[in-house]
Amino acid sequence: MRFLASWVIMTALIWSGKKSFSLKGKNFRPLLALALLEPPYYFFESYGVYYSNATFAGTVMAFAPVVGILAAMLFLGEKPTRRQKIFSLLPTAGVIIITSVGSSMGIVKPLGAIFLFASQIVAAGMKLYNKKSSEEFSSFERTYAIVVANAIIFTIKSMIDLHGDVRAYAAPLGNPEYVFALVVLCLFCSIAANLLVNYACGMMSVTRISTFSTIATICSAFGGVIFLGEPITWMTFFGSTIIIIGIWQVTRDAS
Repeated sequence: MRFLASWVIMTALIWSGKKSFSLKGKNFRPLLALALLEPPYYFFESYGVYYSNATFAGTVMAFAPVVGILAAMLFLGEKPTRRQKIFSLLPTAGVIIITSVGSSMGIVKPLGAIFLFASQIVAAGMKLYNKKSSEEFSSFERTYAIVVANAIIFTIKSMIDLHGDVRAYAAPLGNPEYVFALVVLCLFCSIAANLLVNYACGMMSVTRISTFSTIATICSAFGGVIFLGEPITWMTFFGSTIIIIGIWQVTRDAS
């Protein structure tokens, strides 16, 4: 529902003339690929976490910068400096430390491992197509395409799960807590976050973008402490410091 609501808001901006979306005279294939890759990423990541434990999931997803950098080297011809190659491993190490300290153990099923590794391959593809499509499409246009794809696919999935029962689909809207969460996810996660990421992808190399993505782990860890009262250890600070140092060293070089 968050994507459907986001689509309505962004479409209203286009109809009001405040924003624009145009495919005319542009190579839309990279944009289409970007839009179609995000729904599978959600599925792979969600089921990967479900069929594994937090430690394993966090460790696999921590390799996102490395996978992204390798993909950029192979398909975009980006050539990270020696400093970037070395320090790109620090954020990965920091994420592994934080997730290992703050996770609970559980069974890792082979299916979970497959889904998690697939999510990282898809994530790397998203970064590549985001960078490629940024040559002709604005951050708003890329965000709109992503939102539309997610709205269509997840709404269809919901209708299949609910056997076409629209009342059941709309029933949670009577819960104020659900509506609050929906608004936050819609405005800040689906629209604002995507706009910022897509804008950054148009201004920075895939190498630098991939490294920056690990800061989400720091936000999640300290967000849990502040808002959920979760415990914190000195290892959390140590892992966060490693992530920040790695990002700083990678981004201090020119793209």
